Amino acid sequence: MKIEESSKGYKFYRDVLKSPKFIIAPMVDQSDLPFRLLCKKYGAHIGYTPMIHARIFVDSIKIQEECLLKCNFDRPLICQFCVNDVDTFLKAVEIAKDHCDAIDINLGCPQNIAKRGRYGAFIQDDWNLISSMIKQATEKFDIPITCKIRVFEDEKRTIEYAKMIEASGCSILTVHGRTREMKGQNTGLAEDTCIL
Repeated sequence: MKIEESSKGYKFYRDVLKSPKFIIAPMVDQSDLPFRLLCKKYGAHIGYTPMIHARIFVDSIKIQEECLLKCNFDRPLICQFCVNDVDTFLKAVEIAKDHCDAIDINLGCPQNIAKRGRYGAFIQDDWNLISSMIKQATEKFDIPITCKIRVFEDEKRTIEYAKMIEASGCSILTVHGRTREMKGQNTGLAEDTCIL
């Protein structure tokens, strides 16, 4: 598939992120500032914050300060949120937008806490909610919105899902080639044949 070089997402990837090859993944309670700085010292090009629960972030100045520690060497940086509510997401973006280069919606977390909280991979069936979060954030703020997803069992549905997210305004889409059921002892091999 030919990348549309005039697209906003491609320009963001090329011009702001500088076409990165080595990316620090968002890891819960791991990819915080000291870890990102260590990784960047040894060649990582960009980093993600740990997955941040948007509601807790919005409600706590202390959490905001902890999550948004600043360091010039830590850029470019993508701030990742788990969220299941449009208004909460917009409030989180408003607070974080000046401290990072993009905002990522975690639509791929398969853990039980995500299931209980109905976020991550457990909102992947609520396409209207996902589309609304992306559209409203891209209309209201001048910061790229990116998403991380997991695949469906049905490859065709995965492709439709990805196209819906792109059409909603997502600048960059990261695909984890496993379903939300593939975790722990059932992790299995990631799907590498899905062509988006």
